[in-house]
Amino acid sequence: MKGGFALLAAMLLLAWSLGGCIADDDDNDDNDDPGDPVAFVLLTSGQTSGIDSERLTALSQQAAYNRLWQDHETAFVIPPEQPAVDFSQRMVVAAFLGQRDTDGYQVEVVEVREREHSLMVTVRFTIPDDDCPGTETTTQPYRLVTIPQTDKVVGFTTEVRESCP
Repeated sequence: MKGGFALLAAMLLLAWSLGGCIADDDDNDDNDDPGDPVAFVLLTSGQTSGIDSERLTALSQQAAYNRLWQDHETAFVIPPEQPAVDFSQRMVVAAFLGQRDTDGYQVEVVEVREREHSLMVTVRFTIPDDDCPGTETTTQPYRLVTIPQTDKVVGFTTEVRESCP
């Protein structure tokens, strides 16, 4: 795929820039502690979204989720129904890869770990390697999951993997 190296470099830059999202001076040991696994539930995922830029976010309130969903559904002639979330119990973690010009891109929430003062979400972006046969088509891969509601800071780390779908 043309531009595979440039995309990989851009994704690595994104991973580096987002890797330090948690700044919690009271929890200096968090960086050494992988934390305990937190169960998450798939809310929705797909290849078409009105959100055409890379975005990683955690939403703890219905109003913020509604705004995100409004942005997301602009890509659809008949918008999909917004999945219900009980924000008294759960919150939404959303990962959008942004607009891509071929198929073969994927977004996956790999794990969520709880530390003393924070939660860390690991997101994997799969990009087609240069030898993959691909179709030129516009996609905006995304994945939304829910996790238990928390007051802790939620940060993200990203992994980039080259693979053929």
